[in-house]
Amino acid sequence: MRTQRSTNPMDIEISRVNATTRAMIDEYVQWGDKIVYENGNTLYMDLLDFVNFRIETADSCLLLIEHGKIADSLGLTRSLFENYLLFMLMCRGRKFIQLEDLSARTEGEFKKALKEKQEELDHRQKDGTEQVLSVSRYPRAKRHLMYVREGLRDSEDKSFVIPIHFFLFKDFRPEVMRLDEDDYFQYYERADETKKAIDQHKAEAASHYRHYLSYDALIQSLRINDLIDAPCVARIEAHYTFLGKFLHPTHNASRDLRDRSNVHSGRTAVGIEHPYSKVAELLASLYVCYVVAGLLEEAATLIETAPSKYVKDAGTDVLHGIIERIPADFPYFWFLFNDPPLYDRFNWCIHHATDKELAKWGHFSNVPKERVTFNQYVDSNLTHALGGWSNARCGTYVPPI
Repeated sequence: MRTQRSTNPMDIEISRVNATTRAMIDEYVQWGDKIVYENGNTLYMDLLDFVNFRIETADSCLLLIEHGKIADSLGLTRSLFENYLLFMLMCRGRKFIQLEDLSARTEGEFKKALKEKQEELDHRQKDGTEQVLSVSRYPRAKRHLMYVREGLRDSEDKSFVIPIHFFLFKDFRPEVMRLDEDDYFQYYERADETKKAIDQHKAEAASHYRHYLSYDALIQSLRINDLIDAPCVARIEAHYTFLGKFLHPTHNASRDLRDRSNVHSGRTAVGIEHPYSKVAELLASLYVCYVVAGLLEEAATLIETAPSKYVKDAGTDVLHGIIERIPADFPYFWFLFNDPPLYDRFNWCIHHATDKELAKWGHFSNVPKERVTFNQYVDSNLTHALGGWSNARCGTYVPPI
């Protein structure tokens, strides 16, 4: 943990990122007193309660960074990141899926059934009597039909759509899904009917997790709600996989973030004697900053867009002001929804832009953002982005720090 102010540019930048995250957290804590409810809907309060615990996790990540535990911070950030994906659906997931298992049928029989279901749906939609929005092949399970439906509506206010992921998350119990009660202590022998009911709950919990709350299911639900597109999925996959290396057993994941990582002393230690690189420390800080910004943006927008009969004043001006600074203050890190950084534009132009295109754009910074592809090697790409580069065709890239 630092005890004095450093003049090293990387230390200054790391402190700047973490101070911004702290400022967001501080304003979030104060924000609750600024919200003026008209007729408080408990859904909003429950969703903010969800955020409260995610902010506690973010605070833990910052403490780990401050104490030099970079790999542990990255592993904990993976959990925070997954909760952010879920929270997007809890706030804006207006559509949900229902599945029909046709895996027992042949591929030909499945295709025939799919065509028939689609034709039936088309007729019912034309009659205005159908609530199903679409039916298609579910891409993440063998021969399953996927029905896309609109979210649940409040019984008293039909205009108020409640995202189904809120209830699925609230009701999910991992011990019900994973643990067999016969393997554990019981006060008394269960009746056969009770055992059957427990087995049914177990199967339902497994199905709900697999199709709604697992990582693959979250991605699928985000896609059908048009909250992410294919390029964004690629970025999510890369960040999720990188962060997962520090959560699950992965050879040399922590070592590769260290200075002189190839030195093996053979001695016992807490970690290894060489410190984490400044780039790794900055990367961990940027992750926490961007994920917190995403969570708080969802929360702020949720309260701002609440019907006036529930929320009279959202009180989000200061909070939004801090959140909106993130991509402008730290544009060299490409997360989910911000534009490609200058280095990624520069690197893409070197390898893919033609001379004619470069002449048309005038400068590598003007390459259309949809043309630039994400670099899956998150840590090494940030290292390169922090250096200065020049190219005979594309010109000079000036580092951000």
